[in-house]
Amino acid sequence: MNRKQTVLEKVPALGHLFGIRHRYVFTRNNRMRLRYMISSVAVIAAVGFSVLPIPVKGNWYYSDVQHLADAASGHFSDSASSSRRVLPGNFLELVSFAPSGKKKKPDNLKTFKIESGDTVAGILQSAGVPGTDAYKIVSTLGEYVDVRKIRAGQSFKAKIKQSEDDGSISLAEMKMDIDPLKSLKIFKEGDEYVAKVKEKEVSQHSYAGATQIETSLYGSAARSGIPAPVIARLIKMYSWSVDFQRDIRRDDRIEVLYDVYETDDGKAVRYGDIHYANLNLGGIDLQLYRFEDKDGNTGYYDSLGRSVKKTLMRTPVDGARVSSGFGMRHHPILGYNKMHKGVDFAASLGTPLYAAGDGVLEFAGRNGGYGNFIRIRHTSSMKTAYAHLHKFAKGIGQGKRVKQGDLIGYVGSTGRSTGPHLHYEVLLDGKQVNPNRIDLPIGENLKGKDLEKFKTAKRALEQRYVELKGMQFASMDEKDKDKKAG
Repeated sequence: MNRKQTVLEKVPALGHLFGIRHRYVFTRNNRMRLRYMISSVAVIAAVGFSVLPIPVKGNWYYSDVQHLADAASGHFSDSASSSRRVLPGNFLELVSFAPSGKKKKPDNLKTFKIESGDTVAGILQSAGVPGTDAYKIVSTLGEYVDVRKIRAGQSFKAKIKQSEDDGSISLAEMKMDIDPLKSLKIFKEGDEYVAKVKEKEVSQHSYAGATQIETSLYGSAARSGIPAPVIARLIKMYSWSVDFQRDIRRDDRIEVLYDVYETDDGKAVRYGDIHYANLNLGGIDLQLYRFEDKDGNTGYYDSLGRSVKKTLMRTPVDGARVSSGFGMRHHPILGYNKMHKGVDFAASLGTPLYAAGDGVLEFAGRNGGYGNFIRIRHTSSMKTAYAHLHKFAKGIGQGKRVKQGDLIGYVGSTGRSTGPHLHYEVLLDGKQVNPNRIDLPIGENLKGKDLEKFKTAKRALEQRYVELKGMQFASMDEKDKDKKAG
């Protein structure tokens, strides 16, 4: 049978030279054995790649190292000039800005958000920090903040590092805000973790705000940029003479000049005093000015220097509405008509309530159908009572002296009650009277030098309000111009 001769048969010297017999490489059918076929393909591929150009991002770069050096220097030899056309147009820039040395490791500072059920120690251990280190870190943190009160949604930043020697993981540093003013940094010194507290600087700023009431007082104020705590304080200022549930109407207007304490980055940490306010009800201005008299007593006065502070507050609870007035009514529990000897204010469970005037607590405890009950003696003939409380404020007890506006308890539904509300009574000579019908005596009025000093301060506050309001309008106009230009 005729068959084609192999290379080893055509050139027998090759087989003798390398000690390779024909049957070692080829089968009886004269086919190359598989192990030699794979080796041959690998050798051919290696030789082929060594002589071919190298593709980089779609361009074929010349393979000669010397030619690349010539290209970088701008000098091309004859043999290299043929390859110039295949170099990228920005090759010189690529060479000039090519990174040198080791690559910079990315910053591994990471923000960790605490979810429901998480703990700081658990999050750190999940990131690879050993349990003993996590315990030390939390112990250090516990010296500045109660870790049990850390709630879901709070976050902290941590930098986790890995040792180049043994690959172990440890905490490089950790940062957490512990309150609006203070932040805590924890880092390792030796085998222990230490903490440093950084406190932000706070400065006082004055702002002027105005709003026209459209739907609700708080909603209208929020749309005008007046903070809710400022409105709450303004309501308390006017609570001696204005019923905010009944007296406020659509298109009434509020003006206010107030202080805010802010950090350097503009974050408000607390709200200061209101210096001037004007509540326009039905076209009538009710202006109030903050003023300190010669004895150091600070209060709010109207435009004539008369104190706004009366003996009793008409509404001793924040954000409440009158749900039942004074007089005969069908009792919701007993099922028959009965005299209602107070005023009910509907409010959510836990809403704070305040002492309606200066006085001494006569009673603070459980009182039958009234539930948790407080009674305050203001004068020898005038008292106020507060019923169905959820709980008493800290330190409240019989014999304690309180001032008007002091926190005394929280709205609840204890005793004979169908839902959370405050039952409020005013007693004159031991008899319940309608709080909205009695004439409340007005407080001290300014006289003499105090009155003259007040008039000067009044004009200065009005001028300050106008200036700040003008600056605010100018700032808004600039923003509008920027938007239109953009």
